[in-house]
Amino acid sequence: MNTNASQGAADLNALAKAVGLVVLQWGQAEQSLDLLVAILWHSFNGKRYAKKIPLMLEPKIEFVRACMSSDPALSQFRDAADELLGQFKDLSSVRHELIHGAVASISPVDNAFVFAKLHIHDGYHHHREVRFEVAEYPRLVQKLIDLGRMAHELAAAVFGVVKGNATHVK
Repeated sequence: MNTNASQGAADLNALAKAVGLVVLQWGQAEQSLDLLVAILWHSFNGKRYAKKIPLMLEPKIEFVRACMSSDPALSQFRDAADELLGQFKDLSSVRHELIHGAVASISPVDNAFVFAKLHIHDGYHHHREVRFEVAEYPRLVQKLIDLGRMAHELAAAVFGVVKGNATHVK
């Protein structure tokens, strides 16, 4: 195998691992958010805030905000919930671009992986380039790990209220 092909294979492998870790970490965080939504739905009369249990991210965020802001038993968790939901919103666009974009270059270009993204606007397809800076990857992973931890801690603390042994979220 020539050197360029070896480097291309190594770059593709590194990119696949990086995007795969983003998928895994996001999934862990969103599962904890789903658990929080389920607890709020079933144990805090969530039906007051939504006609059906929310499945997509934006409705989940709105639902959790509504529950947290109006139920006195949950008031102690409002700040933690606001921080968590803000992080979900902030990180969701990066995650969306990486997951739904197509790799435009297997090897980094100017220290960034390049993705092609098509979107529809006014009935037409538009192409745009999305750049994922190699140096940003460790920070993104840490943010996703923190997001998963925060979501798990909040769901566990709210579940503690249901069980009668409330704890504060860090």
